Amino acid sequence: MFETQYLDTVRATFKSQKQLAERALVQVSDEDLHKTLAPNTLSLALIIQHMANNMKSRWTDFLTTDGEKPDRNRDAEFEDQHLTREELMKVWDERWQLLDDVLADLTPDDLGKNVMIRGEAHSVIDAIERQVSHYGYHVGQIVYLSKLFAGSDWDVLSIPLPHQRK
Repeated sequence: MFETQYLDTVRATFKSQKQLAERALVQVSDEDLHKTLAPNTLSLALIIQHMANNMKSRWTDFLTTDGEKPDRNRDAEFEDQHLTREELMKVWDERWQLLDDVLADLTPDDLGKNVMIRGEAHSVIDAIERQVSHYGYHVGQIVYLSKLFAGSDWDVLSIPLPHQRK
């Protein structure tokens, strides 16, 4: 059944995104988590904070409440809370687990429903795909920043570039 295959595929995609980000994050120092490259840019910690809070808002009561919760303070997500690596990764893991639990509980019939995001109706599939894209965008930022901060100590996460192969 297409719906079941879709849900399995999207869960695997999110799991892969999470793992890719984590393989990058372990390569940077705790200090580098809070470093920015220039004014008005995001640190790794801010990206993690934002993603975690977005996940909480979007996936809590996914089918029954607006994905933009009234108690979400999006602006605060972009202020460094000076969380430790352990604190950041704890909330990171909790929110990815929330996401996976919601997807695991969705039924094929749920895919035909609509959900609200900021007062606008979206199909469940559209809402999921928006988050696949959104999280993929931020995971790319995490990988890029981690690679810059790790420098020559960087362990390639995929196929090495031709000049990096031995």
